[in-house]
Amino acid sequence: MRKVTDIALGIAVSASFLVAGCCGDPPLWLELDLLVLEEESVEYDLTEWLLSPEEGLDFEASSDDTGLIAYAEGDLLMLQVQPGWEGIAEVALVARNDCGDSDEAVLEVQVGEVVGDDDDDDDDDDDTVDPFIDPCGVTFVYHEQGNPDSVAVAGTFNNWSAETHLMEDDGGGDWSLFIDAEELGPGTYPYKFVEISGGSEAWTCDPRAGLIHCEAGYKEPDDFSWAQSCGLGNDSCNSMVVVTDPDMPRLTVESLTTDTEGGTLTADVDFRAGCSGDEAASWSATLDGETIDAWDGDGFTLDLTGLALGRHTVRLDAQDAAGRDAEQVYIPMWVEDNDGWASGLMYYAFMDRVVNGDASLDTSEGASYELASYMGGDFQGLIDSLPYLDDMGVNVIWISNPQDNAEGDWGGDCGSYSAYHGYWPDDPYATEEHFGDAATLHALVEASHARGMRVVMDWVCNHVHQDHPYYQDHPDDWFNEPIMCKVGEDYSNFDLIPETCWFAEYLPDIKFYDAEVLDRMIEDAIWWAKEYDLDGFRVDGAKHVPHSVVWNVTTRIEQEIEHQYAGGTHEFYTVGETFTPDRQLIASYMGDHELDAQFDFPLYYTIRSAFIDDSASLPDLGSSMQASNDAYGGALMGTFLGNHDVSRFTSYAAAGGWADSAESACMVAEPVTDAWWNDRLELAWTYLLTQPGVPLIYYGDEIGMPGYRDPDNRHPLWWYSSALGTGAGSFGLSDFAGGLYNGSMEPIVWHLAALGQARRAHPALSTGNESSWWEDTDTYAYARVNGDDQVLVILHRHWEDTTLNNGLSFAGLDGDATYTDVLTGETFVASGDAISIPVWGNSSRVLVRD
Repeated sequence: MRKVTDIALGIAVSASFLVAGCCGDPPLWLELDLLVLEEESVEYDLTEWLLSPEEGLDFEASSDDTGLIAYAEGDLLMLQVQPGWEGIAEVALVARNDCGDSDEAVLEVQVGEVVGDDDDDDDDDDDTVDPFIDPCGVTFVYHEQGNPDSVAVAGTFNNWSAETHLMEDDGGGDWSLFIDAEELGPGTYPYKFVEISGGSEAWTCDPRAGLIHCEAGYKEPDDFSWAQSCGLGNDSCNSMVVVTDPDMPRLTVESLTTDTEGGTLTADVDFRAGCSGDEAASWSATLDGETIDAWDGDGFTLDLTGLALGRHTVRLDAQDAAGRDAEQVYIPMWVEDNDGWASGLMYYAFMDRVVNGDASLDTSEGASYELASYMGGDFQGLIDSLPYLDDMGVNVIWISNPQDNAEGDWGGDCGSYSAYHGYWPDDPYATEEHFGDAATLHALVEASHARGMRVVMDWVCNHVHQDHPYYQDHPDDWFNEPIMCKVGEDYSNFDLIPETCWFAEYLPDIKFYDAEVLDRMIEDAIWWAKEYDLDGFRVDGAKHVPHSVVWNVTTRIEQEIEHQYAGGTHEFYTVGETFTPDRQLIASYMGDHELDAQFDFPLYYTIRSAFIDDSASLPDLGSSMQASNDAYGGALMGTFLGNHDVSRFTSYAAAGGWADSAESACMVAEPVTDAWWNDRLELAWTYLLTQPGVPLIYYGDEIGMPGYRDPDNRHPLWWYSSALGTGAGSFGLSDFAGGLYNGSMEPIVWHLAALGQARRAHPALSTGNESSWWEDTDTYAYARVNGDDQVLVILHRHWEDTTLNNGLSFAGLDGDATYTDVLTGETFVASGDAISIPVWGNSSRVLVRD
């Protein structure tokens, strides 16, 4: 590796050399440092950023932020900053020769003072909101990219005409147009800008719009490179604006500052009269449900100090003299002394199967197969489980979709099914009566927050049940044509038409290509988040909805929950499910304007290979994790050993691939008592809980619960412990473990609890820097260091015992210290930068420096 410096641009670059191909050397980008722009429109010669530039190369460029337009024009990179935008954007660069050899690079571009910027910028200067909406209409603002004679706004409101709504030339390349709200009327309007030069038109989406609308055919199903890029002529989705009643008053968060460690929150929230001009007549402010005095005559001024550790919620309401309510301002905040989501340990509480806390809710829906019926788990049962989860170190709870689901029984692979799983919603706002009422769901969230536990809701966004009022009222216009994802035993439509196929004949697939439907479903999701003080969404079937769905829900979260545009730093976590071994597909639904993360299925497959059939070496785990980091850009991914769609770890270990086959689905697996596989499960848990991300415990996997494929992987937890009797009340880890009917399961849950508590106490396990300490096929050890917090993790899957002798300082560990194994309590003393550690066969150690 040699390093050179481009004097003209001040960009540090490094290069490695490749073997020549059919066109000579393949293109190779130099390493690009941060580029700081001081002009709105600039261009760069892309060939200067290549190691050995050749003629005839094709270039591509796109930005991940709509505030910075990036595109390639021949050999030139064209960068156009949108008015008022400041921030850091990543520009993806591709160089390709005639043989198809290509190389990719990422150029970071900064505009303005991004870090530590304390300027009181107007809201109009941030691209995370739609600043052009005022009470009486919509002001569209655009900065030209070419040199047009005129610019028009075209959308559904004018039948996509580029002739009827011409914008005014404001000078300096800026154009604007105000459209009265009475002309538009309340509704949802996709639109684009059109630059007109002579007789030609160049269309583009609006880089400042927070909402988008994708039409049918906007991308091919196997196109993983889609991006909303608003360059002239780009094949982008439409921009979208939502117009509400112009006479409604509004509350607007002008500024927001929070200190999550110090427990302070300051905010200014303005009251803005509607177009009718009626001023505020009544108002209220609450903190955690208690009234506070915050009205200053023109709005609310908040200056909250001394907030205790935990979750807090501010709600602000106002009404004008005509009795019209402004939409409530909702400001959530965590005060905490940890790394928040980065230190998360998630438990998937599959609601119907965890604990039956309220027998009065137990009614049958007539399903013919026991494990496809309601079994009795409910909100109260999960409340009773919280001490147990707390003892295990859990601080994030993923709950089944709490929406009301379809009544009755419906077809399935093992006979008739009920909606016990929560994936057949038939009401947009009611709770599922088998789980409990709204008050109990509120109590569950509040009790979780009181223990420092975040609550993530399973958001079912792809479909509804045929009994849902949306389908009953709009069967022909709000839903796609009934083409099944699975036809007989052919599952190919899941990939061929993922955004339009129906999961079942009674699950109508939502037509998100209709802007009204798109907005309605996003509005419902935001309602659940605010109403129940949720902390995140697990987004079901992310690849089965257009990108506009996750894009728009992200925008609404940023605007109305996180308040990013006003300075808010609250993090509402969105983690998707895209069931695939393809990291590129998983990553394609993540980013600044899409999901925060997804569940890492490729890593899951490596974990099974490493700890079950040994088809992967233990060091392959590190390689797989590195591949994930490279693909996902260090996102806080969901990592897991199992979920509700795959066979249980122990059953797969004992039965092999048959456990995931159709032949196993309608059988009931027996507990695996082979100590070898239980030890391997403990090994896998050690790896998962000593790595970054948000590790998932699928209920029951903490004891090695058996289960073949769905629905057998959903046994009630109370089948395995006497502590979980119906209505028995709250219980802790000792109660649960002491009541286990199968003694071979108890060591697993204690092992996992020790890891969970260690993860809570030692930030190095989740956020530390990792260094390899020992690597061979069956032994893998690594150091994790975060400041003074130092941990050495050892995994050993061979049946023979071994002793590891090695130094410490090379891995960032203290060479003269005492280390304690959190799993056994044993201590080991290092001296002279050397340590000797015995390890039993098929076991692990987690050594923390005392």
